[in-house]
Amino acid sequence: MDKKDLKDQVARALEIDLPYFNKPETLTSVKDYVKKNPHRPASVILCLSCPQKEDRLEDLKLLFTTRTDEMPSHAGQISFPGGRQQDEESIIDCALRENFEEVGIEKEKLEILGSMPIMPSLISRYYITPVISCFKEPLTVEKFDYNPKEVREVFLVRLGDLVSEKVFQVSDREYKGIRYPLYEFLYEDYRIWGLTAHLTANFLKRMGLL
Repeated sequence: MDKKDLKDQVARALEIDLPYFNKPETLTSVKDYVKKNPHRPASVILCLSCPQKEDRLEDLKLLFTTRTDEMPSHAGQISFPGGRQQDEESIIDCALRENFEEVGIEKEKLEILGSMPIMPSLISRYYITPVISCFKEPLTVEKFDYNPKEVREVFLVRLGDLVSEKVFQVSDREYKGIRYPLYEFLYEDYRIWGLTAHLTANFLKRMGLL
């Protein structure tokens, strides 16, 4: 796989009609909740490692961060870089800005491949747009100049490891009468769950890995 192969595969994946909530009753409940509780726009960015010709899709790695315990929301949780969209800021500009502020990755080092459909974050009341990107050059985590006030750790996970039966877990959750699947990735000592896990699972399904 090279960069062109990845771009083509992501482009096809983003055309798939794959809703975050597959059950009609759940989708209806979510729409009703959002209608009664206004949501604000925000972005996160999924950063894939730079594809090399010898790579298979499952050998690419995905970047995650662990938030510090001092963060006012989702303290200590694993997330993608991202945050609230500022006035007159595009979804992609928001994702790139937040990525630089949190992880220190300059936008020039990334190639934007597209974006997944908007997902409502019910608890924090944001409309999240996941932006998909890949690094233009090979990278090492040790070189990231991340913000220690927001980020405790930056780590990469091989896509193939995320889809292992021992890693990927699904259970049911209910929030304000809305029943929906709770996805979890129990990778080594990390627990990836919540919105981050939901976006990860949707991306992996689109790419034909899950």
